Amino acid sequence: MAYSKITIIFNSVPNSGSVYFDVESINYSAFVRESFVAKRLGSYQVERPKLVYDETTGESKYNGFVSDFYRTAFNLDFNSSGLYTVESIRGDIGSGLGTVIITANFSGVEFNDESASADVTFIIENEPALPDFNITNVSFSQSSSTPCQNIKVNVTTDHLAAKVISPVSINPNTNNPFSFDWLRGDTVNLVIEDSNGQHVSQSLALPSLLNASNFVINVNNSPNGATVVIENINTSGLNLEYSLDNLTWQTLNTFSGLDVGNFTLYVKDQLGCSFSKAFSVSEFGIQVPYFYISKANAIRYANRITWGDSANYKTDENTLSYEVDVDVPYKEVQQFQSADIVPTQFKSNYSNIVAKIIKEDLSEVTIPIEKKTSNIGIKDKRDARKYNLGDGRTGIYFLSGNTYNYDTNAVSGTYSLNGNLPEWAIIGNYIIVGTSWFLIEEIAFDETKSADVVIFSQSYTGPEINLVVGSIFNRFNYEVYEYYIDMVDYIDQHFSVQLVNSDPNFTTITHLSEEIWCKVKHEDVVEIKYRNTTNTDVLYATGIEFKVRVPLTIQKGVPDEDSEIHKTDTDTILLTADLYEGDQFVFEPTTKEIWKKNMIALSHEKVWVNGVGYVKNGSFSTEGPLEKSNLYVLTANMLKTGNVYNSQGSGNIDFDGSQVEVPGLISTESGYVSY
Repeated sequence: MAYSKITIIFNSVPNSGSVYFDVESINYSAFVRESFVAKRLGSYQVERPKLVYDETTGESKYNGFVSDFYRTAFNLDFNSSGLYTVESIRGDIGSGLGTVIITANFSGVEFNDESASADVTFIIENEPALPDFNITNVSFSQSSSTPCQNIKVNVTTDHLAAKVISPVSINPNTNNPFSFDWLRGDTVNLVIEDSNGQHVSQSLALPSLLNASNFVINVNNSPNGATVVIENINTSGLNLEYSLDNLTWQTLNTFSGLDVGNFTLYVKDQLGCSFSKAFSVSEFGIQVPYFYISKANAIRYANRITWGDSANYKTDENTLSYEVDVDVPYKEVQQFQSADIVPTQFKSNYSNIVAKIIKEDLSEVTIPIEKKTSNIGIKDKRDARKYNLGDGRTGIYFLSGNTYNYDTNAVSGTYSLNGNLPEWAIIGNYIIVGTSWFLIEEIAFDETKSADVVIFSQSYTGPEINLVVGSIFNRFNYEVYEYYIDMVDYIDQHFSVQLVNSDPNFTTITHLSEEIWCKVKHEDVVEIKYRNTTNTDVLYATGIEFKVRVPLTIQKGVPDEDSEIHKTDTDTILLTADLYEGDQFVFEPTTKEIWKKNMIALSHEKVWVNGVGYVKNGSFSTEGPLEKSNLYVLTANMLKTGNVYNSQGSGNIDFDGSQVEVPGLISTESGYVSY
């Protein structure tokens, strides 16, 4: 068949202006500009024809043909793949003119005249319009093999697709609909062609992989049995069913009334893939996963995940220094000395926690972990008073009495609340009264009892009585853990620290530290010790104190002073002057997260640099990032603690036992007399 063609007739050699046409279907365009003189294309230089004086004839003639130059420019700019056939037909010798014929080598092209120049004439011969060719339906079904990895794509068109060009090649194709297998979760560009050479393309987002790691099992416990809710991510295009016995299936993602014990969740989709995942129900167990590690820790950790293009993006929290997306990523090596014992503190409610040293030869050393709190599963039983509130409701309040061992009911001590409530008396918690569990529905103050009252649903019509009430509760949804690394065991070694939190109910979380280098002594570093006197995102009540060693460029004295003077006609008097000793620390370039860590360290209440106490003085100064790297230079102004000179006080005065003058006192033979 005849493909589209455009004929460009040059009526004159263009000196200015442009020659445009447009290829509508594929968005190619070609042009001739006044830049014929010095139009650089690759390693070629294209010039327009030039007038040359012929001494023999006494006439000026062009030394080339504009059609030749245009063909060269067009081929270099737009025809490297041979999409077009381009011909140049020269005009009369010396005229500089000519005609260019551009013929498409494929169907579906429509040339359009986009020129406003009188230098050219266009003759356009577009191919006749073809019948519509469309994709009318795309569906998915189970693949011929490995259904958890692949999927069958079924495509229907309004008339037969003679070829499938992408993402697979089927030539010739005789089926409508046609099918092919492809990787689940991928996005493909489907390109097909009919017998007329028409192309149709469509982007297809294929249904997601069915992956157990994308599912979180939330266990909501109560004394009447647990409710399990299955949450999922990255399951686009999947119709899911759930089961606890692999026999009875449901589309609802919730199971209720489960007893304490171990279970297996089965999940399947409509595309032939399934998986199973174990979980457990423990009495008053944890319902939602929790993990937190403060950036105040001396060692810097990053969460290990699989990065993606449309999810799981790289962030400061999940990349090590050398993994960041900059042109020149530098690798951080944290330096410690053999005298250092370096702690790490974190908060977690995972049931299994393992910390390891990973050496350069990949050998591992397990680090002991110590639990510092008892926040989860706290048991309490104590005396209380119960009375009828009417309308099927009962109230309990607390004055004083015995406390009991929850499991044995033996007396363990006494308490006195005088109308206040135990810490577990919160709306939504459960209490055990006798052998029955009740949900705390309301807390109210009863003026007749002068007490706060726990209210729950129970039809009690008897008199007010004494009884024992208990609860199992979580003070916080996590425990605080610490581990310590004695660097003397790793002299002249490079290693990393891995922290893994796992639980049958939650997705495993793995953290890995930056590389650590231990020596007896590192050159040109300063020791920074730091802690707070109150708990922040670190539980400093455990006595934890952090230490880092930071490469230093220079340390120089920077005073901080304030003074007030009084001026008279004859004199100037110093009323008061305060002088604070300070130092400016300019640290060597460090990667972004270590730069942040150093600022956090220096912002603590208690800071010692090489054993000298300091406090932060004003804002930090930062240079960076340096060029196209992940390096930053930190400058910190710090004031020494306990080093203040005051012209009117005794600050920094060394009393050596000799007599000194004190304003407001008169020296006498027997001592001093105030006035």
